[in-house]
Amino acid sequence: MQRGVSGKANNSRVRVRRTGDNLPSPMSTPDPETRQSFYTSALVCLRFLEQRKVTGRRFGPDADALWGAFCGHLTTADRIDVLLRDADAEWPGSFGARTAFALRALAEDEPFGAEWPSLDPIDAEALWRRLPELSPASGRELFAACAAAWGETLAPFDAGPIDATAKLVVAGPSAIAATALAFAADETLSWSQQVVCVATPPPHRQLAALAAAIINALEPTRLASLDEPPEIEPGSRLLASADAAPEDLERARRLVAP
Repeated sequence: MQRGVSGKANNSRVRVRRTGDNLPSPMSTPDPETRQSFYTSALVCLRFLEQRKVTGRRFGPDADALWGAFCGHLTTADRIDVLLRDADAEWPGSFGARTAFALRALAEDEPFGAEWPSLDPIDAEALWRRLPELSPASGRELFAACAAAWGETLAPFDAGPIDATAKLVVAGPSAIAATALAFAADETLSWSQQVVCVATPPPHRQLAALAAAIINALEPTRLASLDEPPEIEPGSRLLASADAAPEDLERARRLVAP
């Protein structure tokens, strides 16, 4: 089961174009442009969640006043890191760099680690001021915006019928997003229990990780990649989109093979 979310997701059809070769592989230190994509996607998602259930803790005048009283010499880059750490505690594994970049040397409850390079303060301030312009109105638009943060484009993918007995292996950001939208629309389904996402490139991993928060799942997304052995239930069904990384598609097919 997952925690209930307000409203229904739009029809579960999305696709992301294939990731370019210039993106980092898991375990590598991301360059500034890649970190910008990661932070933009995470903040757009977090702001959407805050608008879905307003707390005043993260965004808005009350949050600004609280930060102003607390920050001292800290910068907007620090504020963003604090917000994402807080969000990763609420939705474990969804908002940290550990998941998106497969930083498995970190403890499971450590989203960034001491060596993580935050955003440049000037870039962070520019991103913060631009956030109101990045305001998706639905789950479908949110997935599109998160993908767009990485320079990717959304298009249709049909996840098909899914019930509470289904066990799914999902590969490709199109399939991940479409499947997540189907789970968001049906509270009888359990994203964390029924789905394994096969995702190696950081954009694919982040989209899968954020899906748990978007759905309001009780547990993190189960992720598999080339060096992460998953537990796959017998009879699992493959949902794979054309934008899956070739190695992920091959691995996903092997996982569901009889």
